[in-house]
Amino acid sequence: IASMVFSCINDADIDVRRSLYEHVVVSGGSTMYPGLTTRLEKELRQLYLTHVLKGDMGGIRRLRLNVKDDPNRKHTVFKGAAILGEIMAGEPDFLGRR
Repeated sequence: IASMVFSCINDADIDVRRSLYEHVVVSGGSTMYPGLTTRLEKELRQLYLTHVLKGDMGGIRRLRLNVKDDPNRKHTVFKGAAILGEIMAGEPDFLGRR
């Protein structure tokens, strides 16, 4: 998971990478495993140190990495889809063919 997150962040524009590192959010039932967010944060720091900083330990202090895990994240994906469905209810061609 960490390598995919790291790859996605580094594929983004350089202007938004810092913000993406500061706001990593995990959601869904499979993120409920104990210690997942701690491990993800640790592995992201190691990938950043290895690939971005090339082993320079001095630069790791400037990285403000924050992995957030809401206690109710098991249902967050469903809630987001429900909100999107409500918003798009008035759009008849939202899922239609053109």
